[in-house]
Amino acid sequence: MLDEEELEGLVVAAAAQDEVAWQRLWAVIEPPLSRIIAQPRFLGRLGQREDDRRNIVVAVMARLRADSFGRLQMYLDARTSNPRLRFLSWLRVVAKRVGIDYLRSHPDYVRRHDADASRPGVWIDAGTLPPASQIFGERPPVTNRGTARELLRFAAGAIPDDQVRALELWAQSESFDDIAKALGFASAQEAEKIVRAAIERLRRRFRPTEDRLS
Repeated sequence: MLDEEELEGLVVAAAAQDEVAWQRLWAVIEPPLSRIIAQPRFLGRLGQREDDRRNIVVAVMARLRADSFGRLQMYLDARTSNPRLRFLSWLRVVAKRVGIDYLRSHPDYVRRHDADASRPGVWIDAGTLPPASQIFGERPPVTNRGTARELLRFAAGAIPDDQVRALELWAQSESFDDIAKALGFASAQEAEKIVRAAIERLRRRFRPTEDRLS
């Protein structure tokens, strides 16, 4: 079980740039930090992926070490003002911020438009596409298998340019009305029709061979 008194002592020593204390601090907090990140409500699907979880742990530790352990000193300053503050509680906040930064830079994640910050980004699955009846009204499913670039590369070789662009905007959470305005379509209904056609073409293109022959 993690000894809070030992942990706080390691933080003080590491903030004073004690390299041995820093290495010990890393060893002590890595397991609970990894468990925090793995909690489904903390970072969602991202925290369930071992490679990403390890990357986030390393990024958190790098942030703590940056600027001569400046953030550890910030924690100690905050603890002076609030003696009830505990390191792991404070670390959750740091890990959350690092995790969000990591998510936004992830190659499988398509960010929302900065001008439309109310909408979340989406994960793109380039390997399989569900039937259009299952995905309209929803955005592409969360996945860890594909990237937006891969999907659009596949699309560029399989469907007309106007469908590629419409699909790209749809994957970025644009509404059909916005897609119509951006691409000069007559109406939102026309934009929806073009996106549906693009998805159906991709479904046929990447359908398993045995399904095509059945």
